[in-house]
Amino acid sequence: MGRSHWLSLRGRRSVRFVSMVIALCLLAAIATFGVRSLFTSVGSAKHVRYEPVDVPPQEVSPRHQKEREEYERRERVLIEKSR
Repeated sequence: MGRSHWLSLRGRRSVRFVSMVIALCLLAAIATFGVRSLFTSVGSAKHVRYEPVDVPPQEVSPRHQKEREEYERRERVLIEKSR
């Protein structure tokens, strides 16, 4: 067991360490993109309105009408605040 034997062990350990660090960085990057897409989908779902599209006005339920009026009121408030 000469000097070259210890160098090869050190070399293997450093290669193993570097490959482990790279693998962990890749795993963290994949997890980051997954969490980001999850937050993006949750954030955009908050602002989606579910309104009847092809329903004539006389068939809109009172609950939908109240929701629509509330959305319109909120929009007017936001528009007034932004001015």
